[in-house]
Amino acid sequence: MLQQLKGEYEQSNVVFIEQDVDEPIGNRLDRWFAGHGIPGTVYLPLVMVDSGETVRSGSEDYHSAYGAMVDEAMDRPASARMTATGTLSGSFMRFDVQLTNTTGNTLSAANGATLVALLWSEPVSSSAVPIVGASGSAAISTLEDGETGSYRFEVPIGSIDPNRLRWVVLAEAQPPESTGAYDMLQAVAGP
Repeated sequence: MLQQLKGEYEQSNVVFIEQDVDEPIGNRLDRWFAGHGIPGTVYLPLVMVDSGETVRSGSEDYHSAYGAMVDEAMDRPASARMTATGTLSGSFMRFDVQLTNTTGNTLSAANGATLVALLWSEPVSSSAVPIVGASGSAAISTLEDGETGSYRFEVPIGSIDPNRLRWVVLAEAQPPESTGAYDMLQAVAGP
């Protein structure tokens, strides 16, 4: 199913990534549950858009439901401006990020403001959906609305093939009106 959607959105600014729910890497599963917010049983697959702004679980018309989630996310304006560069250095990927806060609120530890890097090996088949192979994050120190901050952090690449390494850096935080869900403020994907 994700392969079909990946093909349909390949000319858009959309990245589809899978993760093993039994061996999650990084904080994406935590973000999903924060977005879900309802105690009780959930059923696979767990699907998330925009750091948990929209989540779904269980059996449904995947193509329609997931396509609608992506379309809705694409219609929402970004809440930050960001540039990110990644430099491979031995067994680490170093990220240098410039983030300008345009949320209308202060970003800080109080709202879980974070930069998250997800890394993967580009699949051999261009239609295959990549699987997260490494992740790392950096807290966003207090950044007032309109201010720009510079951040640097490193992520071990683990078993990812350096010749096929791809990445995305996300800026995320909990909006003031959120009951737990995080929102993606901006994202930058690298080669």
